[in-house]
Amino acid sequence: MNGHSTDGHIVVGVDGSPDSVVALDWATTEAQIRETSLLVVYGLHTSVTVGPLGGTTVVPAADDLRQAAEEVLADAGRRVDERAPGVRLDTHLALLPPGDALLEAARDGAGLLVVGTRGLGTAAAIAMGSVSGQVVPHAPCPTVVVPSPEDVPPDDGSIVVGVDGSEHGDAALRFALREAARRSARLVAIHAYRAEAPTLPFFDPGHTEVAVEAEHQHAQAETRAESSVSQLVARAAADVGAAGPEPDVTVRVAEGRAGDVLVELSRDAALTVVGTRGRGEIRAALLGSVSHTVVSHARHPVAVVRADAA
Repeated sequence: MNGHSTDGHIVVGVDGSPDSVVALDWATTEAQIRETSLLVVYGLHTSVTVGPLGGTTVVPAADDLRQAAEEVLADAGRRVDERAPGVRLDTHLALLPPGDALLEAARDGAGLLVVGTRGLGTAAAIAMGSVSGQVVPHAPCPTVVVPSPEDVPPDDGSIVVGVDGSEHGDAALRFALREAARRSARLVAIHAYRAEAPTLPFFDPGHTEVAVEAEHQHAQAETRAESSVSQLVARAAADVGAAGPEPDVTVRVAEGRAGDVLVELSRDAALTVVGTRGRGEIRAALLGSVSHTVVSHARHPVAVVRADAA
């Protein structure tokens, strides 16, 4: 690996697939915005043989496979130079499975890891490709998953972030604030909740009063939630302390499943930011149900942030 910058550089994986090209383009633009360097990684999977005593030996990659991988990296380098001549660029061919190669590269001081949703050889029916599915829960830095280039609608430049008060949600909020400041983008901080419908006996003459009271309590709960989210945003903004003008932040509270609410809002957003897990997620799950839902169904890039990797 040539001496690339370790000061918050961006790592992006390529494999020659259309998905990885879109991920490369997104990473290139982000490197321009951050004024940082870009490390393009190709993970060349090699066979492993097991010896009679249980030892393992890595079979060297065939010359034609290595040459094809080097051509993909060369094409990626030319594409970056054409799109962003000022971006400092390095390429690396790792004799590792793609996911392992990206995780290893990201551990060398990366500020962001970028992958496509799927790669070559992955069935389109799989909601999240094997490489992105491997790196997102384990990456030592925030990971951005860029969706397939098929039928991607235009975005409005905004950033959407899910807020739930968890440590991962707070980390996602800080990341989103930094991104919004860098891009001079509008930020939408959204909190989703599930309301319980009141029981209304069919023959109860007072059911109307019960419904009115339930609606009143519902409105009060929404107001309290908005206030709480606003406080979380203010606290995160103070922690970030970004230079320059503060981003335009809109706080929203919506009823529904958090994953569904975020997917709906992400339809127009340039970037959606989520924590790896939120409140109520099973601790053993490396990627929570909300973040998995958003990454699997969003039509624009999604940043997944862990509290200990932000």
